[in-house]
Amino acid sequence: MKKIILLFAAISTVLISCQSDDDAGPSDTQDKFIGVWKIIQEFEDGVEVTLDACDLEDTLTVTDDQKFSGTSHDEQNGTCTLQGTLTGGWENLGNNIYKITPDLPEAEEIEATITFSGNTMTIVTNDEDGELKEVLTRS
Repeated sequence: MKKIILLFAAISTVLISCQSDDDAGPSDTQDKFIGVWKIIQEFEDGVEVTLDACDLEDTLTVTDDQKFSGTSHDEQNGTCTLQGTLTGGWENLGNNIYKITPDLPEAEEIEATITFSGNTMTIVTNDEDGELKEVLTRS
C-alpha cells in the first residue's frame, strides 16, 4: 500500500492536452499536472530502482477538478494484475510544490516538488524513509 501512496502522492501521479503550446486561450493556463501519466523511472535516496513490466503499467490520472486516481500493478503467478487504486485530491501551492491528499483515512497529506520538462514530470517527496524521486511521462 505504501508503494501506491508514495507513487501517487509524489505522484505518485500527471498530462493530456489536446492543444499545442502555441494555441491561445484558457487552456494555456491549465496546470501541467493535469493529465494521464505513466512511470518510467524511480529513485530511492538517489539510487535507481529497477522497474519491472508490471511497474510500468502503473498510471496516474489527474483531473482539472483537483482529483487524482492512480493504479498499481503487481506480478502474481506470472501475470501482471491490478494491485489497487488510490484516489484523492491535489492542490498546486506554487513554486512547484503540490499538496497531495489521499482519500485513505490513515494516509497523511504529502507535499511534493513536481517539475515539468516537455512530456516528462519529475516528482520528489521526502519522509522518514528518505527521498523518493519518480519520473513519469504523458501517456
